[in-house]
Amino acid sequence: MADAVTISGWFVSSVFSKLRDGALSYYEGHKSWQSGMKADLDHLVRFEPQIENIIYMAERAHLPRDPNLPLYKWLAKLQDAVEDADNVLDELEYHRLKDEKMIVKFVKRAAQQDDLLKRLREILKNFNDLVTGLDTFAQVLRWFDQRFGTKVRGDVSQETGFLFTGNNFFGREEEKKTIIDWLTSTDTKEISVFSIVGVGGVGKTVLAQHIFEKLDCFETKIWVCVSRTFDEKTIAKKIVKSLLTDKELKIETISEAQRTLIEALSAKKFFLVLDNVWNDKEKGKWEKLIAPLRYGGEGSKVLLTTRMESVADMVAKLVGESKMSLKLNGLGERESMLLFEKSAFVGYDPKDYPKLQSIGNEIVTKLSGIPLAVKSIGGMLNDKLDDEFWTSVLKDGALNSDKEMDGIMEAIRLSYEHLPPELKPCFRFCSLFPQDHKFNREQLVDMWVSIGLIPEGEERKEKVASNFFEILVGKSFFEPKESYYTMHDLLHEVAQFVSKNECLCVTSDSPIQIVQNIRHLSLRTSSISVLKNLSGLKYLRTLLLYCHIKDPELGDVICTALKGFKTLRYLGLSSKHLRDFPESIGNLVHLRSLNINRTQIPKLSPCVCMLYHLQILEFTSSPYFDHSKGSIPSNIYKLSKLKKLYLPSNAISMVQHIGKLTALQQLIGYSVGDEVGYDISELEMMLELRELLITNLENVKNSEEASKAKLTSKQHLRHIALMWGHGFGNTGDKNESHKEVADCLQPHPRVIDLLLHGYQSTNPPYWLEAQILLNLTHINLAYCSLERLPPLGQLPCLKCLYLENMVALKKIGLEFYRSSRSEDPFPALETLKLLHLMQLEEWTENTQSEKWFPCLKKLIVLDCPNLKKLPSIPTSLEELELNSLEIIELPDFKYQNEGSSTNQGPRCLSSLVIFGCSKLVSLSSGFFNHLEQLASLEELTIWNCNELVRLPSEGFRELVNLKSLRIQECKFFFLPMLVPKNFFPPSIQRVMLSSCEDLVASLPQLLCDISFITLLKLEDCSNLISLPSENVLRCLTSLREVKLRNCKRVKSLGGLGAISSLKILMIKTCPMLTIGSPLDPTEESPRNRLSMTLDKLDIDRAEYLFVVPLRNLYFTKSVEIRGFSSMTTFPDQWLQQNAASLRTLGLYGLNSVDSFPDSLQTLTSLKMLVLHNAFRLARLPELPESLEILDIDGCNEELAGRLKDGGLDFDKVRDLDVGVFGVRTRY
Repeated sequence: MADAVTISGWFVSSVFSKLRDGALSYYEGHKSWQSGMKADLDHLVRFEPQIENIIYMAERAHLPRDPNLPLYKWLAKLQDAVEDADNVLDELEYHRLKDEKMIVKFVKRAAQQDDLLKRLREILKNFNDLVTGLDTFAQVLRWFDQRFGTKVRGDVSQETGFLFTGNNFFGREEEKKTIIDWLTSTDTKEISVFSIVGVGGVGKTVLAQHIFEKLDCFETKIWVCVSRTFDEKTIAKKIVKSLLTDKELKIETISEAQRTLIEALSAKKFFLVLDNVWNDKEKGKWEKLIAPLRYGGEGSKVLLTTRMESVADMVAKLVGESKMSLKLNGLGERESMLLFEKSAFVGYDPKDYPKLQSIGNEIVTKLSGIPLAVKSIGGMLNDKLDDEFWTSVLKDGALNSDKEMDGIMEAIRLSYEHLPPELKPCFRFCSLFPQDHKFNREQLVDMWVSIGLIPEGEERKEKVASNFFEILVGKSFFEPKESYYTMHDLLHEVAQFVSKNECLCVTSDSPIQIVQNIRHLSLRTSSISVLKNLSGLKYLRTLLLYCHIKDPELGDVICTALKGFKTLRYLGLSSKHLRDFPESIGNLVHLRSLNINRTQIPKLSPCVCMLYHLQILEFTSSPYFDHSKGSIPSNIYKLSKLKKLYLPSNAISMVQHIGKLTALQQLIGYSVGDEVGYDISELEMMLELRELLITNLENVKNSEEASKAKLTSKQHLRHIALMWGHGFGNTGDKNESHKEVADCLQPHPRVIDLLLHGYQSTNPPYWLEAQILLNLTHINLAYCSLERLPPLGQLPCLKCLYLENMVALKKIGLEFYRSSRSEDPFPALETLKLLHLMQLEEWTENTQSEKWFPCLKKLIVLDCPNLKKLPSIPTSLEELELNSLEIIELPDFKYQNEGSSTNQGPRCLSSLVIFGCSKLVSLSSGFFNHLEQLASLEELTIWNCNELVRLPSEGFRELVNLKSLRIQECKFFFLPMLVPKNFFPPSIQRVMLSSCEDLVASLPQLLCDISFITLLKLEDCSNLISLPSENVLRCLTSLREVKLRNCKRVKSLGGLGAISSLKILMIKTCPMLTIGSPLDPTEESPRNRLSMTLDKLDIDRAEYLFVVPLRNLYFTKSVEIRGFSSMTTFPDQWLQQNAASLRTLGLYGLNSVDSFPDSLQTLTSLKMLVLHNAFRLARLPELPESLEILDIDGCNEELAGRLKDGGLDFDKVRDLDVGVFGVRTRY
């Protein structure tokens, strides 16, 4: 059942305090006040300590879980009464604010006529009725507390800043080996599936994640979390999104998802994890998902995690293989104890607590080795390293269930029950989001604050809420990822369990019944009828509404529905077809946060300006926003409590008198203007700012005007950007008045992030010269006219420094490092980027310091054409890019002790790019002199270095971890005399060679050294006549992919047919390839057949199919042919000889083709046919019965008409998934 105690003692205390002070200030002197209301309030206040004590005891007592207990009913009535009082007081404050804005005095209304006063009288009466019987409840709770109670009330302030960051993966060696062996097996199946099966919380996902991160033998890896709602289109879209990260995808139907997925996966060997799968019933949905996966390359693998053996059974049958699965059991005793100690003794040594270790060992034995339960209980016990407390937990009935799964859930629930009371509602609120939701920390914190879950205190509510979040992370209620947080599905189930009748997250297209006392609702629907039936939720405080509805009534229906939710504190509205702003929002007087996104609403309604309690306004993600004047209401400055304002791009600059929003914490894109209400002085009273970006500072006339911004007084400011202009560059003109203005825009010393952009004075602002901003961690100086740099080396916390387009900077001198401090310069710098410094001629090395950038991990020097020499490179680097420089030789490493360089080289440089260094002659100098110290290098790119003639004498063989090599536009790189034997290390996997003119003689020798490569790409190799012979290529036993592009003199593919492992072949723009005669069936001989099974062949001329050895292919699965000139080149016979295996056929550039032979129907395995630019095609040919998908991208109106229901070709496509795009008038 739900947690019966959903009201917090602090909330009751806060409301009572408001009643005492607020009601008195509003109604003192009223006849009604003097005739009884004051006495009622005084009577209630006398009982306040008892009420709070009962709530406190109820929160910590182990009461029977019976919702019909009189105490629980009383608590529910108390919560209703307290919230009613809070609403009335909130409305009184609203009317006070409203009258202030209207510039009139607050008018005290006659007591009998004032609705608020009537409601307040009724509330006081309800309270006084509730205090009857308090003594009885108190006695019962004391008895329970004495008998069962434990001291578990947490002290939140003691836990502030407690953040769990450990790596909690223990054991599982045998399980890992089993799965990795399966993944790395030489499987020739199109797709194979393995299932990890186990109870919730046993570690299925963590095991899959560990394997997913470590494994690197697939072309692409995809992770999709499935969860309970199995929607094949959504899952397919997630897969596509992870594959095509750089594309905007508009997928509306499962057919479009399948087609896109086939194209993205075609012939690629992929590894797909489907995590947390529940669906074992809907076979049809599974078939639609699996069908496009079959188009991947051989050896593709799918790993499932599920609680249900039946899921593993069904999926195995669908892919046509015997079930391969692993039943994941709990951790062993040793691993469980290690995990427990890591959670329970954070910040302490377990050996210092031998008795607790002994008790902990007994607790762990009751948790069945379930990692989630172990972490949850351990995190709870970390609060109190006390023998008595740990023993009470050991004896708790929750840990003594006979049923394993019930015991796990009870253990997790127990960790919830032991949360401090202030944190419980924050955790329960998370059930408002769907399972596997990606939580954004800042957004969730803002929501907690907006709806009133954070207690009043001396600290800002946002900081308290952020501390609450850290505590929940530390107790493993949230799992941190790279940029978001997740909640384990078992914890989500507990959140749903304890928040029943308080929070509801529902997706439905049918009218639903919602309990009337629900507080927080999340609704996703595609049905207008659901919205029409949404009403009567008197106590609703949160509404998240996601409407995928295209209906002309939508705006009116939403507007009507919102009229009934008068107590809302948070409203989130997302509806891509909504065009009109719901005006009823203006009546939601309690609203603290309004989030409207992904709509077609062009303007922000003036009604928003009546929401005087509003703290967060987000009106974004609308491409339909009208950027003309009036789109942002002129009175928005009246929202004096507004803390955060998110508007479409550049819309902030439309807000006049924005300085009246004195509570604002973020101001991004404030454009300084000349008119009143838009000048720099608007910033003067904005003392709460945390982030500030100002543009058009050239409109600040002088230092006196700049001083009005008073940036030094903004003690909360952490991120600041000062920009002259709109950020589009710097003409290079000097303007010394910029320094005069900038000197008076000194930020507060607590600033950590600074951008100075478009500054056209030659000297830096004085506050960058002096040791004032010592807390800076990030600096970006861009498009500035500085002739010298400030002494940034003196900043002890600086981690990232970008110098970009500094148009007048000629020298980086010793002043750059200067520090009056005893420490070495740049002690914390991790990233340094020098970008487009066109005038830079000299970068002086600091020889006065013992340490040279001791923490630097990433260095990029790009487009500095006058820089002839680089200083030494620090040995701490992980990434180095030298791009478009005029250096003649490479720099060496800077060793801490010059006398022992052989032992102090870099241990972590993994990526090296040398690009566009046109005067670089040798790789035999500088850091390449110490190849043995580059042992960690994994990726090496050398590009556009046409004068490069000297290589390391022994090649790159000592780069023992090198996996990827790209050499492009280096004309003389592979001169035969320069290439020694064993040029590459055995670790090399991917080799990409482009525009290397002298490759002809050296290529065979190179390939003999790299038998384990998986990818070979040759591009723009103008002197290449032929690929190497069979004897050479036969040795490439791991080669899966060959790409040959724009090699215009190549005539022969040499011994390509000898590469038995080849799966993907691309040949483009090789016009001199020797084309054989069309295939003659009578010449067919078994000895001419290639055993090679290509997953994908991509060519831009159909004639290439007659080139040896392509003419001898018989087992090709996918073919894309581009550039058809006429049907005379149609490879009918070649397609026939591959008919048994061919599944996908793409024919592109069919501009001159008016018909196809009906022999297409004999391609008995064909599943997908793509026709591109078939504008002359009059009719469809007969199609094979096996075909499932037909895509026509570009055709005439006549053909499109024939494919419609009733058309002449409709019967040919009746049962197919057909997509027709780009229909034109026939030409």
